Amino acid sequence: MESIKFLLKRTLHHPNTMPWAFISTKVAIMASYNTIIRYGFSEKMLEKVFIIYPLIVIFIYCLRTYITLPIVLKIHSYFPTILTNNIPRHISVPVLVITFNVSIMMVLFTEMNRQLYPQFLSGYLGNWVKTFFVAIPVFFFVIRPTLVNIFKKLKQSYPLSLK
Repeated sequence: MESIKFLLKRTLHHPNTMPWAFISTKVAIMASYNTIIRYGFSEKMLEKVFIIYPLIVIFIYCLRTYITLPIVLKIHSYFPTILTNNIPRHISVPVLVITFNVSIMMVLFTEMNRQLYPQFLSGYLGNWVKTFFVAIPVFFFVIRPTLVNIFKKLKQSYPLSLK
């Protein structure tokens, strides 16, 4: 029992736990949102979302970790005066990562749902706008503050003791 507690504390304090929590929560919300606005609210469609949910989480984590976040960090290093002087880094980095992730995911989503979007470009742009302008507020006003507070309280309640 003690080893399980120790493992849970280590997981809670691990540096990758927060990114996984952010991505998992965001994917759950955005996948459900995108499915509901296109197909309506039905148990059958949400069941399909939950089946592919783990794959989407892994894909988005890899996309963010290995592609979009390094690109965003390079952009910040090439244009430090434009970005960091005008927009705080804790805002500009997530906004750019979300922008790139939404752009890539909407290409895939639009192509996979070709029957709904016979004109790819207009379908893509419509999907991008609908998703981007929901993703940004959901992340900054719901997911991030909620998870930061939850993790803060959990870390205070279960500090990592190095015994």
